[in-house]
Order: sequence, then structure tokens, then C-alpha cells
Amino acid sequence: MSLTVAVTGASGFIGRYLCPALEAAGHRVLRLGRGAAAAPDARQTDYSRDSLTRALEGADAVVHLAGRRMTREDAPMDVAPFWPSNVAGIADLVAAAQTQGVERIVLASTIALYTPASGLPYVETAPLRPVNAYALSKLMAEAHLEMLTRRAGPSSVALRFAAVYGHGEKGTPALMKFVDQALAGETITLTGNADYRIDQLYVRDAVSAILAALSSKAEGAYNIGGGRALAVGEIAETVNDVFGNDGNIRYATDSDQPMPETMMALDRAALDLGWQPAFDLRAGLEDFRRTRDAGLRSDTD
Repeated sequence: MSLTVAVTGASGFIGRYLCPALEAAGHRVLRLGRGAAAAPDARQTDYSRDSLTRALEGADAVVHLAGRRMTREDAPMDVAPFWPSNVAGIADLVAAAQTQGVERIVLASTIALYTPASGLPYVETAPLRPVNAYALSKLMAEAHLEMLTRRAGPSSVALRFAAVYGHGEKGTPALMKFVDQALAGETITLTGNADYRIDQLYVRDAVSAILAALSSKAEGAYNIGGGRALAVGEIAETVNDVFGNDGNIRYATDSDQPMPETMMALDRAALDLGWQPAFDLRAGLEDFRRTRDAGLRSDTD
């Protein structure tokens, strides 16, 4: 069924992949953001209630990607900077959606709601122990959305994404730093414990999970991950291989202590959403490289 889908934060990392995928699937996309409208069906909003109400006119569903991410300058335990965008803004989004008769809200959440105390692999019913203020704000966003939509709708679902990677990601997770080093022909030096393991999610798998959530009636929270905890050493070596820096790695590890893993169980997403990741690490990195190369070619045409 074709939908009109509003995407907040449409110009962000995931949004730039999601919007074309929605259109390829036959949906109309309303690109919402603070910047000036520069694309078909783009709508400017300051994310206030009145502004969102105007922006959501005609929408059947909303994918809520907009929000404040954590930066190096943020105090890890201070939730104040995240409150307006990540928590309070949910009330304005829901009110606008209800006014416009929106039927479905998909919220982007995070794996950072879990810690090792949650048990491995992380399941949606595990105790939640946010690791920092950003993660706490996303937990509050999930709860706020569920509370506000419980009786009056629209139906809602939160997708807890693992660490998302791909061309265009501007954050500083280890994998993205490794890619920058490999492209520069630099030696990747690993310190600490190279067996530290991370749940990595390729951006196109994040997008396919959103599409699955839009077509499903399932509600609540769902883990969306890569399906395997990847050792940092394996990530670095695979990045080097795919990006033409093979063997240019140095292990300066100073610890052999057991390290915590970050890995989510995906059974619930498979059962209720019919979703599972399609890209393993190598396939994701190879598509990353092709996407980057295609972008570079188009920039020079």
C-alpha cells in the first residue's frame, strides 16, 4: 500500500538513504527539516507544535529521525541539552500527528539503552540502564511516545538501532575512524583490547527496518542490529581490506582482560516485523565503498 510518509531529520545521515528508498517502494515522501525547502515535497519546520501540524498535512505516517546527538563537548550525565529535542518535542509531534490524522509513528532509538547488566544478548524485555544522558533522553522519548499514543493513537513503534555506519556518517565511532585512516593510507593502530565487540548496523539495513515497521501493525520497541558482535580487530582488518589498505595495521594492545560486548537479539524483529539484516560486515563495507565512489564520480561530472 502506498503511503505519504513524513520524515523528520530528512537531510541527516539515515534520512538521506531512507527518503529515496521510500520513493523506490512507491511511497510519497515529505522531507521535514529546519533548512529551506530544496527538494520535491520538502517542508520547513522549526519542530514547534504549530509548525509540525502544518508540515504533517496529508501525511499517513511519520518517521522521526530528528533529534540531538551526543558530541564530545557534552557532559555525559547532563540530560538538559537533550531534553527539548529528544523528549519534550515528542509531545508536539504526537499532538500534530493526531490533529492531522496520522496513523503511524516510527521513532529512531538506540542500543545505548542497554548495558552489560541487561544481559547478553540484549532483549527488549531486559532491564534498561542508559549509559549516558543521550541514551536516557531516548528512553524517555520511547516512554513519552508510548504514553501519549496509548489511547488516542496513532500506532507507534521504536526501533533501537545498533551503531549505524555507512557513507555520509559524520560521527566518530571506531569503524568510521578506521575508514578515514584506510582511505588516507594510514596505519591503523589498535590499543586496549582488540577483542572488544560491537554490534554494527549498516545504514541500508536500518532503512529496511524502518520500511518493515511502516508496513507492520506491531507496536512497542524492537532491536535492530547487525546480528553479530564484531571484534574491533576484525572490523579494522576488514575495513583495511575493503578500502585498499590491506595489512596496514598495528596491534599495540595493552589489555587481555575480558571485555563487555554490545549485541542485541533480533528474534522479536524477525517475528513481528519480518525483518533481519541483509548485510554482514564485509557486504556492508563493500556497498559503503561503492556508494562513496559513486558519489565522488557524480561530484566530478
